Amino acid sequence: MKRLLLATALAAGLAAAPGGAEAAYLDVPVPTNAYITRGGLDWAWAFPLPAASGLDLSYQSTQGWRLPTAAELAFAPLATDFVFAGANVPFGGSDPVSGALFAATNANLTGAAACATPYFSNTYRHCDWQDGNGQPYGPWAGTEGAFFFADQLVVRAAAAVPAPASLALFGAGLLGLGAVTRRRKAA
Repeated sequence: MKRLLLATALAAGLAAAPGGAEAAYLDVPVPTNAYITRGGLDWAWAFPLPAASGLDLSYQSTQGWRLPTAAELAFAPLATDFVFAGANVPFGGSDPVSGALFAATNANLTGAAACATPYFSNTYRHCDWQDGNGQPYGPWAGTEGAFFFADQLVVRAAAAVPAPASLALFGAGLLGLGAVTRRRKAA
């Protein structure tokens, strides 16, 4: 019985050790509050270094995530674009789900910001605010003039959201179909 208790305690300790909890997020989809959508693409602030330093796309590539092209990076969002109400990392804190955090914050900003690193790394869980585009050590990794420690973005095609006019047209079609069906039953 003592051995069973000791083994259980050891397993619990290993699960709580750094890297244990973070590693679990490599194999789950990135939540919507950990990325932004701009220009038809979802953008995730995915890694505190360039991709070659250990970005893990093994699972996330099955969800459509990939490295941005040079043309996409030319229109990449600024670091401040990742600040929005409901984002996963509260100002000055960490994401209660994944543990994501910003290693340095911008004192001029308040509110939450999106950082997706735990979904792309089992080594890191932070984004470096000062290394984002528009900040002192930006631009993003892969952009001309980027520092060797520039933060990495990943992208995927944004899910198509039906326009309100399309929804109205679809609804009108359903009403018309219902009216035709009702007339045929009455006849």
